[in-house]
Amino acid sequence: MFCGMKTHPARRLSVLLPCLVLYLQIAPSVTAADMPVPMGPTSSDRSVIAVVEQAGEPTTVLADFKAAGAKLVGKKPAEAVDPESTDARDKGTSAVSARKEALATLPLDQITREQRERVDEILGSTSFYRRLPTLVFAVEPDVYTYFINHPDVAVSIWRAMKISKLQMWQTGKNAFEADAGDGTIGTMEVLHRGVEKYLVLCEGLYRSPLSSKPIKAKSLLMLQTSFIKEADGIVYATHRADLFVSFPSQTVEAVSKILSPLTVMMTDRTFCEVSLFLKMMSLAMSRRPDWVEQTVNKMDGVPELRRHQVLVLTAQVHTAAQKKTFATSGAPSEKPATGDAPPRVTSSDDRPTTKQ
Repeated sequence: MFCGMKTHPARRLSVLLPCLVLYLQIAPSVTAADMPVPMGPTSSDRSVIAVVEQAGEPTTVLADFKAAGAKLVGKKPAEAVDPESTDARDKGTSAVSARKEALATLPLDQITREQRERVDEILGSTSFYRRLPTLVFAVEPDVYTYFINHPDVAVSIWRAMKISKLQMWQTGKNAFEADAGDGTIGTMEVLHRGVEKYLVLCEGLYRSPLSSKPIKAKSLLMLQTSFIKEADGIVYATHRADLFVSFPSQTVEAVSKILSPLTVMMTDRTFCEVSLFLKMMSLAMSRRPDWVEQTVNKMDGVPELRRHQVLVLTAQVHTAAQKKTFATSGAPSEKPATGDAPPRVTSSDDRPTTKQ
């Protein structure tokens, strides 16, 4: 389920795309009730909003953001969002030119020979390619990087907020397993983790009640991210992802092509929702550390170390936000709700997570 919609069994092919199962497709719909702070959309989020609107179906996320923004600025929901559309370069595409560009920029020289062979297998039998939208949104780089490096923590927060049932465990330094609870399971391995690029290889399997044989798929996801700090001190992330998917079964491949428009719509919209989640957590850490602490206390499926790391990060982000407020307004800063700021998180412990 995503965007408040129940997924028809025939649409499970799009949910099957392994990297989207683990990184995107099971992403929750974040409603206004779940948000700890008012989060009206700004012009910087125009690309996120426009892509969701272009999908052509109602979305809880977009509606709630408009409503929250309207309350914040005292306008009607339709007036709270800049109606200007994004440039063509911001939209997702499956063009051959984009695919060639993506292939040329894959960090293949940064992975092992064995990993390269697995990557070549997917690239040599790609059934579906998509360059997801290029999105720009305000977020603290440390918050963004933490959740990208620890998707199991993001998933645990979704469960704590009761907006997803997806289970994910870290099984190795760069490996994860996931179970959507509907017959969809998968594994994810981070092949490369660079300053601006992440390369992830996934394998997924879906056991449909309508088929005696499980449906398998493999995929490769390259995420590219850059940050820019504006004169007002706000940091914006610009990111996009290229997705290559391979189905071993020709029958499944044929059906996936038939359902391609639906797959495209769902992948683009879900990538937008993940981006909005990252922004939400960044805002929550800077403005409502008490809400983050309450949510962290409800997390499960992750070691205690991860809870501590999130609280440390929250204290750092909140303290920095308070100092910025004090510097610009001269008003006294508040102490972090999570207590005195612990030492800065400079690295993470990558010990595997025990399934619970």
